[in-house]
Amino acid sequence: MSDRIITIVVFAVLLLFAGCRDAPDGADPTQAANGLDGAVTTHVPAPEVGVASTATAVPPSPTPQEPLAATVNGEPITLAAYEEALARQQQGQSAILPDEDPALNQETLVLNMLIERALIEQAAAANNIALTTEAVDQQIAELRQVSEENNGEGSFEAWLQANQWTEEAFRDALAYEMLTERVSTLVTADVPQTAPQVRARYIQVEDAALAQSLLEQVRAGADFAALAREHSLDRTTAADGGDLGYFSQGTLLVPAVEEAAFALEAGQLSDVITATGPDGGQTVYYLVQVVEVDAERPLGPDQRAALLQERFESWLAEQWSQAEIERFIETGT
Repeated sequence: MSDRIITIVVFAVLLLFAGCRDAPDGADPTQAANGLDGAVTTHVPAPEVGVASTATAVPPSPTPQEPLAATVNGEPITLAAYEEALARQQQGQSAILPDEDPALNQETLVLNMLIERALIEQAAAANNIALTTEAVDQQIAELRQVSEENNGEGSFEAWLQANQWTEEAFRDALAYEMLTERVSTLVTADVPQTAPQVRARYIQVEDAALAQSLLEQVRAGADFAALAREHSLDRTTAADGGDLGYFSQGTLLVPAVEEAAFALEAGQLSDVITATGPDGGQTVYYLVQVVEVDAERPLGPDQRAALLQERFESWLAEQWSQAEIERFIETGT
C-alpha cells in the first residue's frame, strides 16, 4: 500500500476559520482514521450494507486523446488533474498532505493522494454511497458563514484565491471529503464501544538484581505503589505509584508489559519481565501488578479513535493491495 494520503480540504478550512462550526443535526460523533491528525469526524450515518470490494475494474471514461497520470482499476486520473493538485500543493498546502515517509517526494505524494481518492470513490460507488447537491451546498454555506463571522465579508473567497482554488474545484474536493466521511463510517461501523480493559501499576528499572529484590519485597507484603514512587524510572507514572490507568490490548508501548497485565487477575503480581528497547539497546526490567479487570469497559475517546484509525487504515491497505494501478508519469521516490 502507498502512504495513506487523503485530501483534507475541510480541515484546512476549519483550521483557517477557527473551527467554530457545530456538527449538523443527527451527526454521528464516531471518528475514523483520515485527516490532518489521523481522524475524521463522521457526520453522516452509513447505510447498513457490507463493504464491497473495489478491485473490479471501473469502465474508463476519458477522452481518448487526454493524457493520463495514472489509472486505478481502469478509472483514469488525468494529467491535468495531477498538475492542478501539484500546483496547489506547491503553492503552500504542504501541511494538508502529511508526509508519512520522508523518502517520498511531493510529486509522488500528490499522485498517491489522487490514487487514494479514486479508491475511496470506487468503494463509495460499490456500496451505493452518494451525495446530494443540496448536502454539498449546505456544507459550503456553513463554511462561508463561519469564515465571514471570524474573518469578515469576502474572506472565504479570499482564502480560495490565496490557495489556488476555484469555487468549482473546492466544491468537488469538499464533496469528496464528505464522501470519505461516509465511507469511513461504513468501514468502522463494527468497531465496539467497549473492550476488555485492565488497570495496572508497574515499576521500571534497569538493574536485574534490583528488579528481583523489589519483586521479593512486594511478595513479602511491601507496598507496590510506594516502591514504584521510590524506584521506577518512569517518573511520570511513578508519582502515581506506577499507575497506568485502564488500557485495552494493543495500546501499551511495551508489549511484554501489556501481555503480562492481561494474563493476570486483579491483585496478582507478575514475575520480573525483561524487555529490550526497540533499537536493541538497553535492557529494561518491569514488575506489573493488576489493580482491576473490566471485561466491558467503555472506551475513552482517544482509545476508540485509535481503534477507528487502525480499522480504516487496515481497510485502506486492502484497497491498495487489491487495486490494479498503472502510473504513466515519472514522479521519482
